[in-house]
Amino acid sequence: MKSLILRVVSLLVLIGVAIFLLLKFWIFTAVIICLGLTILLLIWKWLAPTNRWFTFIKEGTAKVIVKGDAFKKVLIQWTDHTIDDEQNVVEGEEPWHPFGGFRFYGFWPLLDIYTYNFKWSGVTEDGEVVKHPKELIDFILLKDDVYWTKVEKAEDKNLLPLDIELFLTISVINPRKALFSVQNWLETVINQIKPTVRDIITNDEYENWIKNSDGIGKEIYEKAEKKGLLAEFEEKYGVRIKKIQVKKIDPPEEYRERTLAPYLAELERKKTVIQAQGEQDRIALVFTKIQEFGDLGKLLKTLEAVEKSELAASLTIQAVPGLQEVLKGIFGKPTEAVTPEEFRELRETVERLSEGGKAT
Repeated sequence: MKSLILRVVSLLVLIGVAIFLLLKFWIFTAVIICLGLTILLLIWKWLAPTNRWFTFIKEGTAKVIVKGDAFKKVLIQWTDHTIDDEQNVVEGEEPWHPFGGFRFYGFWPLLDIYTYNFKWSGVTEDGEVVKHPKELIDFILLKDDVYWTKVEKAEDKNLLPLDIELFLTISVINPRKALFSVQNWLETVINQIKPTVRDIITNDEYENWIKNSDGIGKEIYEKAEKKGLLAEFEEKYGVRIKKIQVKKIDPPEEYRERTLAPYLAELERKKTVIQAQGEQDRIALVFTKIQEFGDLGKLLKTLEAVEKSELAASLTIQAVPGLQEVLKGIFGKPTEAVTPEEFRELRETVERLSEGGKAT
């Protein structure tokens, strides 16, 4: 009997110990899981956004790792692109990154992500210019982007000062050169393009430039390429200009009223001459048709009746032989499609012809 009781007690003790150990294991596992999730959340929400040991790299951008402010290497996140041994952005596949743009880059603060001040003016999809104030950033954009700049008071052939707004389509092809070979790559590129713009503008006058604003950008690009500027930008600064467009070309505000007045006056004069010639041609046509009709007085009375009543107009025109064909020849359309205003203008023309003969 004692032996049986001893066995039962031993069995119960063993079961108790097993349950205790099992509970301890699950508690330990739960603690490990909670601790791991807490660490992961700490990394994701605090360490990576502040570039401590970890960082996030957006698609189409790169970040530079420095060691004691000296260049170390480039991290890139751009599908079908990688970095070669010379730090050039080339087509290819990056080593596998299980978390995409989320990277462990090294032991901070021995290693750090390079940050710098950058100011630029971009362009929206609608063509609107958006000016970004100087801000501290930790990445460099690799994809094509459109930047805005303005060349002020570039003189044309007649020494008229002009302001030219440009759109430059640029991509960074070597992040190391762009960030460490020059103080500010965008400012340097723009400042070296401006003299070329001035050289182009001085070759012709404002009136011709505004008729061919699309061609100015192409001329600027071709001249910059011929001067070796585009190749220099790529070789020295790791930056490629792909396109130059002119958004706007005009005299500065303070010059506009004074310098445009003669130009606008000439446009108005040309417009007046064209209108006068058109009126003269119209009167000549009316005179020719009236001669074919043969009765100026009857035509005048008919037009007066037309203006008083649409019904009278219809009956009167139909009652006069040949009048419908004459009016169609003058207006170029059937009489039922002619407006009262057009009839009135024709009557006034006929009255002038009846008073003074054919106008010249």
